Amino acid sequence: MTMNEQTQVHLENLATLLVLDEEIRKLTNIREFGFFSTNETHRLMPYHTAYLWQTKELIGTHLIAQSGTAEMDLHAPANQWLLHEINRIRHTALEKEVHQMDFETLKKEIDDSDYHHNELDWPDALPHYFLWCPFLNASNQVVGGLIFFRETPFSESEVKMLSWLIANYQYTWLVLVQPKKLLSLEILKERRYLTGVAIIIFCILLFPTRLTVFGDGTVVPNKTQTLIDAPIQGVIKSFVVQPGEKVKAGQLLLTMDKTDLQAAVEVSKKDFLLTEARLRTAINSGFEHKEDRLEIPIIQAQLAIDKANLDYANELLAKADVRSPSSGIVIFESTEDWVGQPVQAGERILTVADPNQVELKIVFPVTNSMKLSIGNQGDFYMYGQLEPLPIAIKTLGYNAKLMPNKVLSYQFAADFKDTHHLPQIGAQGTVKIYTQYAPLIYYFLRRPIQAIRGTLGI
Repeated sequence: MTMNEQTQVHLENLATLLVLDEEIRKLTNIREFGFFSTNETHRLMPYHTAYLWQTKELIGTHLIAQSGTAEMDLHAPANQWLLHEINRIRHTALEKEVHQMDFETLKKEIDDSDYHHNELDWPDALPHYFLWCPFLNASNQVVGGLIFFRETPFSESEVKMLSWLIANYQYTWLVLVQPKKLLSLEILKERRYLTGVAIIIFCILLFPTRLTVFGDGTVVPNKTQTLIDAPIQGVIKSFVVQPGEKVKAGQLLLTMDKTDLQAAVEVSKKDFLLTEARLRTAINSGFEHKEDRLEIPIIQAQLAIDKANLDYANELLAKADVRSPSSGIVIFESTEDWVGQPVQAGERILTVADPNQVELKIVFPVTNSMKLSIGNQGDFYMYGQLEPLPIAIKTLGYNAKLMPNKVLSYQFAADFKDTHHLPQIGAQGTVKIYTQYAPLIYYFLRRPIQAIRGTLGI
């Protein structure tokens, strides 16, 4: 080969090195790197087969890529032999240098050393010359490399050019195999003030905050309320009061139909008068006839019975007018629901409650419940008002019940701390109860944690 031809070859190789160097920098992952390094290096020098290998502390030495194959068989005899050979070279003085080996030299080194492995014979599938190209990390330790096999020895110029290419391969290799830094950490390094912001946010998330539980509240009379039941069996004729109206003790509330009662009073009265007349007649005739005197005790007994029937009829007639036993406000749904409706004795019709004696009935769904105790403080946000009313729990609910909205809930009761500004009976709103302290981050993650537990059962 003439001098001009050699110069032309060197220029072409140099151009190939530059092109490969540019393409190497575009690789984004180990898989692409393995395919490129084992196949595209052929553009710089000819070879039969190339391997890319790597070593890790926990995994050991393993093959990553092989030229000409998309997926290589790691259990193939040639590949297993190569792994043994890589481990052997890594224990020699030349492990960190680019050098070539051949079958005769390897056989002599094995015979002259104490190193032995299961397969001493060179695989028939591999040529008898290979070039060892290690990758070194920042600590100057071998962490991987390339191995090129071919039938003829590698020339010094090829080894030198490949050494330049291996330097570029090694740089890209170290970039791809090192752990990726989190983008957030890189941003914090570039913008140091963000580190302070991150520390402040972290401290805020650890700040102790009182946990809260929300439920629905309704203002109801306390146990001092008076229940008004139907005094007799009959039909309600009319109401004298309206729902929510204030009444005084003894004030008429409602009347029941008196037709049958008045008729019964008239009949009992006539029976009484008739028996009374018979008694007078018997007494008058008893002075003359002895037989009439004998009937006087019987008539007197009948008169007592008739008197009792008349008193009972008058008592029932008096009960038809239902009066309030105490002062307060009248609580019931509406007059239309009761007027003309038959009722049984003892059936509840309405309630008379003192507007200054009220409490708050609280309903907490089971999914929102937390550990509560008597005396826990909270606020009642009544619908239509901005200012909350402070409350304190006085009774706890231990048995969950299915509410009308088909939600399993606990029922609690609370007292209003400000007794001078009490809400009206029947007012509703949202209840907020304060419980124990916890980090702010748990305050935000409590619901997601409950959802995960309900889904995964942990």
